[in-house]
Amino acid sequence: MANNVNNDRTLQKRKGMAIKGLKAWIKALELNEGVKVSERKYRYEISANGETARVYLAADGSTVEGTERSLADWAETGRPCRLALIGLRYTKDQLERDGERVIYTLNVVSGEAYLTCKGERITDQPQTIQAWAEVGKPIEKREFESLRVALEYRNSEAAESVKANMIRWGIIRPATEGQSE
Repeated sequence: MANNVNNDRTLQKRKGMAIKGLKAWIKALELNEGVKVSERKYRYEISANGETARVYLAADGSTVEGTERSLADWAETGRPCRLALIGLRYTKDQLERDGERVIYTLNVVSGEAYLTCKGERITDQPQTIQAWAEVGKPIEKREFESLRVALEYRNSEAAESVKANMIRWGIIRPATEGQSE
């Protein structure tokens, strides 16, 4: 029984990472076309058996070249994207404390990830997804540890503050109605 639960959990995690990769790929396709706000031209689909996924054109259902891949492959694409987004969002928050608006870009097709301010790249920050993933990894670890300690000491105010940051930076998702926290 415990093995089935672990297998289901592993499959769900892989599927979640694959979805991150698929969404990042779609965003990169849009960015490469100069589209900043999605026009929903591209969509993703995970096969019924959960073994493959693809990106397709919404207009005619045709598969975008090079995107019919295994779920495991998409998960490998999504894992560093998730961590990179954590690093980008956290750093964006820190830089915006100075009052200037900062925008982050993550392009999984080119492998680039960077921050811009006033239309100019911030060059003293990482410029690749892999480099930003290395920034995001310790942030995620630190926040989970902070949450664990806050809960252990029954400090609900601190726990809520940490959770809010974790949601804002993409570490966790907000609890949905009917879901326990």
